[in-house]
Amino acid sequence: MVVAERELQRRNYYYREEAYRRDIQRQPKQKVVPSNHKLRYIFRLIAVAFLLFLILYRFSIITEYQYRVERLQSEIQEINMQNERLKVEIANLKSIARIEDIAKNKLNMKEPDSQQIMYLDRD
Repeated sequence: MVVAERELQRRNYYYREEAYRRDIQRQPKQKVVPSNHKLRYIFRLIAVAFLLFLILYRFSIITEYQYRVERLQSEIQEINMQNERLKVEIANLKSIARIEDIAKNKLNMKEPDSQQIMYLDRD
C-alpha cells in the first residue's frame, strides 16, 4: 500500500506539473516594457521640457524688448518737449522788440535821422 500511495503521489505531482505548464502556456505573456520604450518616453519628456523652455525664453526676450521700446518712447517724448522749449526760446530771442531793446540800451544805438536815410533804386 505504501508503494501504491507513492505511485499515486507521483502521478498526482506529474498531473499538477502538467496542468501548471498548460496554464502557463495559456496565459497571455505579460508585456515587459523594453528599455527602448523607456528611452523614448524619457526623450519625449526632455523634448517637451526643452520646448517649454524655448517658449519661456522667447516671452522673456519679448518682454525685454517691450521695456526697451517703452523707455525709448519716453526718451523721444522728453526730447520732443525739450525741442519745443528751445523753439519757444529761439522765437523769444528773435523778437524784434528784444533786439531793439538790446540795441538801444546795451549798444547805445539811436534811430537814424531823416537826412541819414538813403533810398536806392533797384534798376
